[in-house]
Amino acid sequence: MKWFPIATAQEIRAMRERQEALLAEVEQLRNRVKELNKRVLPGHARGIHHHVIHGEHTRIDPTVKFVSELGADKVVRIGDHVTLYGLSEFVGPVTIGDGTFMNRSCYVRANTTIGKNVNFGPFVKLITDGHEVGGSAKRAGKNHWKPISIGDGTWLGAGVTVLGGVTIGAGTVVAAGAVVTKDLPDNVLAGGVPAKVIRALPAD
Repeated sequence: MKWFPIATAQEIRAMRERQEALLAEVEQLRNRVKELNKRVLPGHARGIHHHVIHGEHTRIDPTVKFVSELGADKVVRIGDHVTLYGLSEFVGPVTIGDGTFMNRSCYVRANTTIGKNVNFGPFVKLITDGHEVGGSAKRAGKNHWKPISIGDGTWLGAGVTVLGGVTIGAGTVVAAGAVVTKDLPDNVLAGGVPAKVIRALPAD
């Protein structure tokens, strides 16, 4: 007859306590992973060539795409408390300031600087790249990337397009559907195609 060891009540109690402690550790690890997932860019959101630096408490949808070649001059820099909704695309170098919010399907090209607390509606496009006018055989000649700068606190409405070489001042609102081809000053409301200043806004 084969005998099997029998655990005492004290040993069973100790094993249950250890099991409960392990379950508590697992739950802590799960919560930690959830918190990190809110801050760390998913691998498939980075693009094949990437160099992304992001701050604390950034929220980036997994469908956001970053297209950047490795190198200090190609970095996509994202500040703290930034939210990027899905299906947007960024081509570095790009800088995005703290507290900025971008709605879905935004398109941001190289040599763009976006200030703090900027709001983008859906389908905003910042297009820095263009071409010199070539000969008749090919009018789209040599590429160039003229920088775009968006000031702190600015709000770009849905479907706004900003072309290369443009600076939009701090605290300015650009109405939905506008095409910005020239600089806009601080604290104005602008709209239209091409965008023009409609009125001044209070600077408080």
